[in-house]
Amino acid sequence: MQSAQQLEPTRPSNGPSTANSPISTLNCLSVRHHYPRGAVLFVEGQPAHGIYEVRQGRVKVSIASAEGKTLVLRIAQPGEILGMNATLMGQSYAATAETLESCQLDFIAGEQLLKLLEQDKRAYAGVAQALSRKLSSVVEHTRLLFLSQSVAERLARLLVKWCDEQGRYTAYGIRINSGLTHEEMAQMICASRETVTRLLSEFKRQHILSLDGEAIFVRNRKALELVARC
Repeated sequence: MQSAQQLEPTRPSNGPSTANSPISTLNCLSVRHHYPRGAVLFVEGQPAHGIYEVRQGRVKVSIASAEGKTLVLRIAQPGEILGMNATLMGQSYAATAETLESCQLDFIAGEQLLKLLEQDKRAYAGVAQALSRKLSSVVEHTRLLFLSQSVAERLARLLVKWCDEQGRYTAYGIRINSGLTHEEMAQMICASRETVTRLLSEFKRQHILSLDGEAIFVRNRKALELVARC
């Protein structure tokens, strides 16, 4: 895995993505970085040095126990902010962030962010919006983990969520490119890799989905939603 600090920054261009940013008032401070797949932006327990906004690509956010057990909290999509809580509170990052594919992210140093918030009240609206989105994501993942009655239901709910977030309609069904291994999918729903592999094979036998490398094709979304109890 490659450390984020090793990559050369560039100033962001004034493209359409800037206007859609939840922290658009802070763009004057941001520096755009390009990262390859597997680059680590920050590590759980590392002192916070600033925030990242995902512009292109996806970022895996995870936590680990002292015994080395990993839980994938979420997959950050374009427009999401990483490291905001820790930076605002002057604490260490509470999770590890790693790119799942080639990514573009805007970085704002913590000191610059705090100074601007002291001087410009308009910036608070963007920060509040970013924190609100993060809270919604946490609530949604908590619902996935604790309100599902079985591992099959949790996995089905995750797949339905991915259909909505990143699904692309094709002749073979709704295509999902999660970029995650079966082990990482299991970490998202508190299950074992073997269970996830078995359930995916079972869904395939039931003609709910098909697999092609890293791609998942959801062929019968209604059947998947029945498993998910949506």
